[in-house]
Amino acid sequence: MVSHDKIAYRPDIDGLRAIAVLAVVFYHLNLSDGGSWLRGGFVGVDIFFVISGFLITGIVQGEIEQGRFTILGFYERRVRRLFPALVVVLVAISLVGAWWLLPSDFALLGKSVAATLMFVSNVFFWRNSGYFNADSALNPLLHTWSLAVEEQFYIGLPILLLLIFRFRPRFARPVVLALGALSLFACIAVTPLRPSATFYLLPFRAWELLLGAALALGAVPAITSQRLREMMALVGLALIVAGLCMIRPGIGFPGWQAAIPVLGTAMLLHAGSHGRSRVHAFLSLRPLVYVGLISYSLYLWHWPILVYARYRNDLAPLGDLRAWLAVAAFVAAAASYHFVERPFRQRKGERARALLFRNAAMVSGVIVALAATIVWSGGMPGRFPPQVVALDLDRVPVVPFLSCDGRTPSLADTQCRLGSTEQAPDLLLWGDSHALSWAPVFDEALRRRGKSAQLAVNLACPPLAGIHNPVNVECRDFNRQVLSHIREHPEYRTIVIHASWLDYSLPSRGGELVDSSGRSGNQVV
Repeated sequence: MVSHDKIAYRPDIDGLRAIAVLAVVFYHLNLSDGGSWLRGGFVGVDIFFVISGFLITGIVQGEIEQGRFTILGFYERRVRRLFPALVVVLVAISLVGAWWLLPSDFALLGKSVAATLMFVSNVFFWRNSGYFNADSALNPLLHTWSLAVEEQFYIGLPILLLLIFRFRPRFARPVVLALGALSLFACIAVTPLRPSATFYLLPFRAWELLLGAALALGAVPAITSQRLREMMALVGLALIVAGLCMIRPGIGFPGWQAAIPVLGTAMLLHAGSHGRSRVHAFLSLRPLVYVGLISYSLYLWHWPILVYARYRNDLAPLGDLRAWLAVAAFVAAAASYHFVERPFRQRKGERARALLFRNAAMVSGVIVALAATIVWSGGMPGRFPPQVVALDLDRVPVVPFLSCDGRTPSLADTQCRLGSTEQAPDLLLWGDSHALSWAPVFDEALRRRGKSAQLAVNLACPPLAGIHNPVNVECRDFNRQVLSHIREHPEYRTIVIHASWLDYSLPSRGGELVDSSGRSGNQVV
């Protein structure tokens, strides 16, 4: 997911890329069957962020010091690196979607394609879904959020470095470290409050890229001792393995937990910058290096292949099919690397650069226009018989009070008021989707009696203090707000809590809860 420009090429970095992308692929392969033995595999993206910040900053710094850096040249490399493979994937996904997807799903894909091509998919998915939520597992382009974070970062980084090196070169390290510290503090402080925002948005992820940038700028002293270098590399690899195996999806990530694999990656990069080690030799093995070389294409292809396989499998567990899907992803990635990525890598002068930008803009415009057409047409329903279109519309029926899902209770909010809107509520109905299903009955019964109640529901979120469901990363924060609301309004005479308790208490039902002390499992209910 980063440039392979041959400036002090290091095979161990490609080996580190391989670990990152394999972690993500295996995490997603097992997630497709409802769980993952590699629970922290998603932190492979954090490893990519550190590598990306390290390599790109080193390239930019070297060119600035040699007087060869230009903004156009920088973005030419980014376009050549990212755009061709991404366009091929977007076109392929759209063609398969036109063949398989129902209108509502195809319309959502159109929005995702446009957001991905404009590198704002992280914002789009933040506003429309959560990475760890169950419905996100069926979005073919969900994984492109990380590309958006990187490209947004690289809008400002080269300009910042150019200004610093031109006017105050000695401020480069302090500025980068200060910005990284600010981003890390914001990430840790905001994660318990807005975990989806800290997961998706650049301000809360920039510290990972900035740590790599600080290493490239020489913010950490060189390691001259072979023994110390070996130790640092081993500890770095151990931290990455610990992050992959121990970190779990949910409300606490990224937060401070992301620092585990991020610090481990930084230690490996720094140790490798000053000499060889046993870990360096391991990461430089040819199979790992090759996987690292195709990592960008593998990252692009594996997720949509899995998503479409689930569609064709009627959303049932993939089972043994996962091995074949992994093979398909590797074959697609290898073909993409050799026949799409590599041919576009070489720079061919100013005229070729202008042609590249012009063609990229034209292709982007055409794809965005087609995506907009898909969205405005409602997913091109003419592809299906009227009966199928009608059934598709009924897939998401109008559910009374569904707009109250996740909304913090407020006495001023009459839209989530049950019963009479003229009476002050003295009852609170608090629960998950099962409580939501009871809301219309409460509404009718209370209206007949001239009574009123306030509704506080959050789907897949049991109304328990200090408990959260990893499937719904907003759960604990929501329950905390409901409890505060109850304390502030003693006029509630009755609190009704309702949830599908069996889903959270029986292992056979697949529910999993985590309490504030960190304990997990069904014993917390």
